Amino acid sequence: MLALEPKKIYHDLWRLSWPVMTFMVFQTTMELVDLFWVGKLGTSAVAALSLSNSLFWMLFTFAEIVNSATLSLTARYRGACDSGGVATVARHSFWLAMALSVLIVALVFGLGDKFISMYRVEAEVHGLALLYLRVIGVSFIFVYIAMALGSCLQGVGDTRTPMIVLIITNIINMILDPLLIFGLLGFPALGVLGAALATLLARVIGFAAILYVILSGRVSPSRLKVTGLFSTKLQRAYCRRMIQIGLPASLQAMTRPITGLLMMWIVAIFGTGAIAAFGIGLRLLGLSFIIISGLTVGTATMVGQSLGAALKQLTIEIIKKAMVLAAVIQGAMAAACFIAAPWIIGFFAGDPAVLQMGTAYLRIIAPALLIMGPFHVIEAVFRGSGNTVPPMASALIANWIIKIPCAFFLALRLGLGPNGVWWAITISVFVELALLLYWYRRKQWIHREIRVVPLRF
Repeated sequence: MLALEPKKIYHDLWRLSWPVMTFMVFQTTMELVDLFWVGKLGTSAVAALSLSNSLFWMLFTFAEIVNSATLSLTARYRGACDSGGVATVARHSFWLAMALSVLIVALVFGLGDKFISMYRVEAEVHGLALLYLRVIGVSFIFVYIAMALGSCLQGVGDTRTPMIVLIITNIINMILDPLLIFGLLGFPALGVLGAALATLLARVIGFAAILYVILSGRVSPSRLKVTGLFSTKLQRAYCRRMIQIGLPASLQAMTRPITGLLMMWIVAIFGTGAIAAFGIGLRLLGLSFIIISGLTVGTATMVGQSLGAALKQLTIEIIKKAMVLAAVIQGAMAAACFIAAPWIIGFFAGDPAVLQMGTAYLRIIAPALLIMGPFHVIEAVFRGSGNTVPPMASALIANWIIKIPCAFFLALRLGLGPNGVWWAITISVFVELALLLYWYRRKQWIHREIRVVPLRF
């Protein structure tokens, strides 16, 4: 359990946050390595991989149904020093993740062909994409459960062990990629199938590793050990509570990728240069997300544990210091994007049109970057307290009612072109923060009781 002392708040926030940041950086690097090896197979292989991954990112958002609830509940039980409650959450998380992953695999096999057909690609690309989709789809059984168990560890204050397991998983994937794609060291040359099998095998190993951690209690510094993990004696109240917490979080996570696709469609109206500028900008913003996502997990864990321990004043102090830390980080990012925008975009593209539109993009969204720090901290507060409906409602309103209509109106009706899309993004972020602040200041989250009395097995 965390120290939960005012003088150690910054220390604990950083201790919880840096492993998540490190993994996100490593994950981004791994994706580039995957693309590098597959790229040597030709354009069709790259297209197949890109097409399949566009669906995988959407499917990963469903994992939040289990992950958000698991982190919230385990943090609250850990704060209340209720080890039985933590174990019961882990058990329910295991089986809910199993059920959800089986459903996802069924959807991939049942609807994957129709999904790929929507893009009307060449027969070769279609076949490779479907093959990759189905093999990787099987891996969701292992990755969903591993993520759920990793959320258990994060909830009890151990973000380092999940990071280590996931980094090892990705290293295995990187090693297996060239061996199975090109048939090195006596392995068969399987091409795109080899890339998919490398990911599947790596995720199976990662699943086994995290399962060992949870069952043995020997690896994690939290000494979390869950007995009876495979017991099927589940409580309806737990399942219902986890879905109540997790479903809104999943809908929120799903909102941004869907609206992002629509925003890209609007941007595409203004030509290839606008698409390139938008794409470069999104990847640069990914760096900001990597940093702030770590702080989000750290804040959610500390808020959950302090509420579980009934330390409400300490909870407020944690939030204040997390906001200061987030504001400093995002303030530096915003200043860099505004001042160095031409040099940043110029590093990735030499086309004057792309340079102009990309520079405008970074400078227009700089104010949104500035407030993204407090924005994500408040999201983390709701997540840690188990009250995930306000972030979901704020995301739906800001993205669907504000961002998309504003982009159409400013870019097309007022004739602002791509700049209208950039302004729509900035406006939507401010609206989302305003809505979150409204619900946050009502402080219903601080009085929310989400624990369920567990049955003992």
